[in-house]
Amino acid sequence: MPLDNCHQVCQSFNTNLARYPIFAVGLPLIGGFLTAIPAHRTVHDYYSTLKKPTWAAPACAFAPTWAALYVTVGYASHLVALRSGPNTLPPIRDLAHTGLGIYGLNLALNLAWSPLMFWKQKIGAALVTAGGLTISSIAMASYFFKVDKCAGYLTIPYVAVLGYATALNYDIWIKNGQGETCDKARKLGKEVNDAAKHAKDEIKDAAHHLKDEAKDTARKANASAKHAANEAADKVDKELR
Repeated sequence: MPLDNCHQVCQSFNTNLARYPIFAVGLPLIGGFLTAIPAHRTVHDYYSTLKKPTWAAPACAFAPTWAALYVTVGYASHLVALRSGPNTLPPIRDLAHTGLGIYGLNLALNLAWSPLMFWKQKIGAALVTAGGLTISSIAMASYFFKVDKCAGYLTIPYVAVLGYATALNYDIWIKNGQGETCDKARKLGKEVNDAAKHAKDEIKDAAHHLKDEAKDTARKANASAKHAANEAADKVDKELR
């Protein structure tokens, strides 16, 4: 299906359903539950075997976090859908339709991520999906803000967690992925870290050097001031005599 047609289908489907709060909130919740079923038996075991950064969230945090996010973003879509009717000004109505279309595409990517990551264990494909998720969520939030401020604010936690999840997915891919692309990424990451460490050391050395120079300058200035003060005192003393 062409991308434009897919966007129009998502737009129409979400606009009609999101007008009802129970459907607006229930759609992402049910979709998230159904797509998590294939992976729920492997998520804990597989996730525990992966090399992860120290800031990685525990597996037990995924379900409650995403349930809460689905509720907030689902209700945000409901608020936007209320502004998509014929009684709304055409510019706002068009923004609402576009935002809901992006939301539909975003939700489809969201529901695809968990099976890719934990069921199929395709870390690279999940990373690409996560990148698309983050970009589309930012675009969606932008449109939601333009239509309804409250709806926009409700998307902020969703966008923030997606950014975190994408960063985590990338780190896991770097540490666990296989193949030439991943090896190049690891090599590049090491080179960047080495360059950053070298720059940090140089900055530290320069700071110490500047500190020493500042101390020397201060000592010289202090000595010059004392000398000038002594000369002035001697001159005054001579004149008084």
